[in-house]
Amino acid sequence: MKTRFDRRSVVRSFQAGDRVLVLLPMVGSALQAKFSGPYQVQSKLSETDYIIHTPERRRKTRVCHVNMLKPYVSREVETGNDECAVPVAFIAPAVSSYSPEEDGLSLRDETWGKHWHKNSEVLNDLVGFLSDLSDSRAEDVQRLILSFSDLFSDVPSRTHVLSHDIDVNNHPPINQHAYRVNPVKREVMSSEVQYLVNYGLARPTSSPWSSPCILVPKPDGTYRFCTDFRKVNTVTKPDSFPLPCMEDCVDRVGSAKYVTKLNLLKGYWQVPLTPRAAEISAFVTPDCFMQYSVMAFGLRNAPATFQRLMWRILAGVPNCEVYLDDIVLHSSSWPSHLQLITTVFTRLRDASLTLNLAKCEFGKATVTYLVKQVGQGQVRPVEAKIQAIVEFPTPKTKRGVRRFLGMAGYYRSFCRNFSDVVLPLTNLLRNTVNFVWSSECEAAFDNTKALLCSSPVLAAPTFDQPFKLEVDCDDASATGAGAVLLQEGSDGLDHPICYFSKKFLKHQVNYSTIEKEALALLLALQHFEVYVGSTATPVYVYADHNPLVFLSRMKNANQSIMHSSLYLQGFNLEIKYKKGSDNILADTLSRCYLD
Repeated sequence: MKTRFDRRSVVRSFQAGDRVLVLLPMVGSALQAKFSGPYQVQSKLSETDYIIHTPERRRKTRVCHVNMLKPYVSREVETGNDECAVPVAFIAPAVSSYSPEEDGLSLRDETWGKHWHKNSEVLNDLVGFLSDLSDSRAEDVQRLILSFSDLFSDVPSRTHVLSHDIDVNNHPPINQHAYRVNPVKREVMSSEVQYLVNYGLARPTSSPWSSPCILVPKPDGTYRFCTDFRKVNTVTKPDSFPLPCMEDCVDRVGSAKYVTKLNLLKGYWQVPLTPRAAEISAFVTPDCFMQYSVMAFGLRNAPATFQRLMWRILAGVPNCEVYLDDIVLHSSSWPSHLQLITTVFTRLRDASLTLNLAKCEFGKATVTYLVKQVGQGQVRPVEAKIQAIVEFPTPKTKRGVRRFLGMAGYYRSFCRNFSDVVLPLTNLLRNTVNFVWSSECEAAFDNTKALLCSSPVLAAPTFDQPFKLEVDCDDASATGAGAVLLQEGSDGLDHPICYFSKKFLKHQVNYSTIEKEALALLLALQHFEVYVGSTATPVYVYADHNPLVFLSRMKNANQSIMHSSLYLQGFNLEIKYKKGSDNILADTLSRCYLD
């Protein structure tokens, strides 16, 4: 880790009187931090420690490590108005002269402070853009992109397939005043609005509706222009068009050999508004009163409208998964993959849509899709997300515990015995329990991070091959059930498809052993029903409790066991006994190792 860090590390040194940006906790959110300032260096204690003067903070001076400091460089950036220039603070390395291009950034003239690669720039350097492909495949993709060059303009186009409408059920207009902002943010807002007007995304209005605008800080130090539609959203009739199930999308993509990911350029802005919706979308800033011509971010039904648009355009295209503006194409051979890309490009062009070429990936072995690395028959967690969980600070409140469990729980399908490991943390969330961070909670917190760091690579399911299900309930701990879905690979070994673990409810803890074992099998089948519920080939179930083998033939007055037996009739199962000493995976899932 030190070697990797040192590759890009920059030696920084400051003197008394230098102006710096300091990484400080955000006001009102102690768990979040951002670079604030500028502040002045009061004195230098050592090569790594400095005393910083922070007059508007509760602590007027503080000792800061050099890793918390960045030089403050004031620049004048042209906004397109000769009479006005906006000062900008860049987070720069410790050099005497700095330009954002040195960090791979570039300021574009169409909007203040935004930086991205234009499609025209990428088109001019397609050889470098496709350098990770072999020469022959890069030529195939380059030829395909150039033949559909109208898909890659620098400005979002406008589709004719549908328009976004806002139904407020005859609610009287909601009129709000603009929020007060400081002069710098006011200039940013003016520049953003001018960008919208220049490209026909907004126009002046006399609408009876109005919603205020805000600037949301982005990780790169710039701002995202947003409209606060919360009051409009509360009176908007909901659109329940469903989003696709993320797990299903990942399962279908994971087994592919070639994967291409396409991303739309400002996808929402490519959807026009109806006249009624345009009037309701009116927004106000300290300097103007405008209304959107296109679907704006923050509208209640915008995701449903956009998913409906993509469904209409790409309906019937095989091996194509769409989740909002992310389009993933997957194939097992290169010729069929090229044909698939051609089909999708044709449909997107017919719908007058524009792609963001800089965010597209062609013919990759694996791609990041829905926060997972998929492709080549494998599914992996994204390293950056795991790192964020590992670096999560120790929670100080129940809310902090919920945030941590929410982050870690997204990857629970990669983890063995997840529910047992986090048991002390979930118990801490009970309404009848006061927040006391005990040694057990600390151990569970650390073990959860360790579990995610060592999480295995999952295999993508193949539905024409039989599945194996190993189930276990630990009658010693009596806290929960565990299971793992397996499938034999080409190497003759069993590979995990997905892990499952669940904590028993309060009344289920008192079940007898046979009831707990039957319940564990029932819960596992319910969880994995999307894999094993409709397969023609038998599902081999391995359990370390011998009576389960005879469950389908048992005559028992126990209602719980009979319910489990009847539920099993809907599956093509072959239950086999496996010693607990051999049933290592599932047995581990049901046990807690907090020591």
